[in-house]
Amino acid sequence: MIDLREVAAPPWEEDLLVTAEFERVVHVWSRERAARRATFETVHDFGGRRVALVPGEQPVVVAGAYTRHGVCGYDLTGERLWQDRSRTGVQVLTALAGGRVAVSGDRGPTRVLDAATGDEVRSLRGVLQVIALAEDLSLAVSSGWCRLLDGSLDPLGPRITTGLNPVWLAAGDGEQLAISGIGGPLRFLDLDGRERARVAGHFRHVVHDPVTATWVLVQVSEEGQTSLLRLTRDAEVLQRCPWGPFRDVATMGGGRVLVLLTDEGPQVLDCSNWSARALGVA
Repeated sequence: MIDLREVAAPPWEEDLLVTAEFERVVHVWSRERAARRATFETVHDFGGRRVALVPGEQPVVVAGAYTRHGVCGYDLTGERLWQDRSRTGVQVLTALAGGRVAVSGDRGPTRVLDAATGDEVRSLRGVLQVIALAEDLSLAVSSGWCRLLDGSLDPLGPRITTGLNPVWLAAGDGEQLAISGIGGPLRFLDLDGRERARVAGHFRHVVHDPVTATWVLVQVSEEGQTSLLRLTRDAEVLQRCPWGPFRDVATMGGGRVLVLLTDEGPQVLDCSNWSARALGVA
């Protein structure tokens, strides 16, 4: 059995996702084919969010390492397209629309690179990480605040005060923003930052399902038990369903799909009815 630790895909992507083992080896999967498409070695090491899949006519897997290897881009055959050793301490890689990837680390600004070439196209000073919400909308996260960004990564509206715990989870529905730091709570805000509701608990993921117009949450209790929750726009619980253990989770299909990484491999979850199917044999 393959020891998979991390899964990543842009939230708007319909087909491809990437999973990573503890060190070096990554696997690219096709959701449509329910099968593994490629396996190859990279510089990836475990910790943070150090793998991303950047979609396009020629998709690119970007992998990072905390120490000396920096960041590298690979095509789906596993050929290394570029390597940037200038950034060490890599913590978070975020796939963005337009063939870009945001690289955040322990030191310096978040850098936005062309995923095909590794060339820097933008620098975001004071930003700890970027969370992609949609093709044309992202969230810049800093210490004590976050801010919505448009498709060009320019600010949309004012900074939103978040307190000392930086935002780690975020999702949006076009009118509201759901955010949470490590350990919760989950806060529901207007786009200008005014809080509408909050839910206590420890959450590992949040997404807005456009099919049912509800929020879907992955919650882990203090005892380590996982549940799926469905909430209204006013944060009222409509449905709660116990779920098995998982290692990581990612959004796909514009919020219609979650990919849960389990001990048996990736499982695709339909957010509208919580039906699941496995991808290949891992």
